[in-house]
Amino acid sequence: MKAIPQLFFVYAFLVILLSSCSATKQVAVGQNGISISSVKFLHEYIMPLNPVFENSVVGGLSGIDYDAANNQYYLISDDPSQVSPARIYTARLDLKENKIDTIRITGVTYLLQANGKQYPKYGTDKSVKPDGESVRYNPVTKQLIWSSEGERLFKNGDTTIVQPSLTFISTDGKFLDTIPLPAGFHFTKTESGPRKNALFEGLTYADHYKTLYASLEEPLYQDGPQSSFGYDQALTRILKFDVATKKNTAQYAYNLDALPVKPTVDNDWNVNGISEILAINNHTLLVMERAWAKGHDDHTFLKVYLVDLNGAENEMNNTSFVKKTPKPLIKKLLFDFDTLNRHIDNFEGVTFGPKLANGHYSLIFCVDNNFGKSQVQQFFLFEIIP
Repeated sequence: MKAIPQLFFVYAFLVILLSSCSATKQVAVGQNGISISSVKFLHEYIMPLNPVFENSVVGGLSGIDYDAANNQYYLISDDPSQVSPARIYTARLDLKENKIDTIRITGVTYLLQANGKQYPKYGTDKSVKPDGESVRYNPVTKQLIWSSEGERLFKNGDTTIVQPSLTFISTDGKFLDTIPLPAGFHFTKTESGPRKNALFEGLTYADHYKTLYASLEEPLYQDGPQSSFGYDQALTRILKFDVATKKNTAQYAYNLDALPVKPTVDNDWNVNGISEILAINNHTLLVMERAWAKGHDDHTFLKVYLVDLNGAENEMNNTSFVKKTPKPLIKKLLFDFDTLNRHIDNFEGVTFGPKLANGHYSLIFCVDNNFGKSQVQQFFLFEIIP
């Protein structure tokens, strides 16, 4: 009979220990950050293409973020209410033995305008166009922020301009507030300001969620030409905002690589730009540079860099990189996806995932499939090597 209490205490200890281990795996990267020397590719997971969830088409996944406390992910679609209303999904990604075992969409939240209504069907109101590119969750406020590239379109003498935006919302999609755009970041009818489809592709929080960084995919008109084959001097910007005041406190110049291959059609949509950023700590950002060129089997060229903001030049008062040469951030190559020797689709999102069994943090990348029929909805799992 004395063995029963002993067995009970042993059992209770094991339950507590296993619960502790399970919780550890779901710990998010602290806002003080981590160290990172390299990353190791672990697994590729391919999700069915454009599945339907609660009458919405799951596609165009341009951004992903991890809510560790609830062990769920937020995924934003860049659908401008054309296929389904503008939306954010929640999902569960189950990891087993350093692999993505399953990905399950668990919910869909439709984005609401300031008037409390969903965004109208694409094309019915030219003053509105949601174009969700990045989403980040703030566990302190339990709110989301999402970025939209807006619209700048001149067609048959008709002008459509919808300004880009950085918008705070509740987790049920309710509009809360926006961050005012700095001077020089509004669309205009002239070649001044941002280019079409080249705006806020990347967002990340830092410094205990007191700081927000936002990255431009490509250069402002006043900052010079875009990246192209043979041209490696294109300069875009990474912006720093104070979350409490919503004020822009710094801007940094980022030197884009040249387009890595020659397009078969030069005047087609060929691009190399920043598709997402992720704060490793308070002063180090992971930067995804994504390139695509016509005539290369829809292969995307993706490189991941690290940049250190310590001692970096604040270019906030530099209104034109053409007129005044900036001091760009120093880049360090972390990983080139082409070393994987496999098809790389249109990766646009990255987030920290849960801890792996060895205690190292994970990184998860996701593809924006553009609702295409020939693209591959890939998710890549990486291990962070301290």
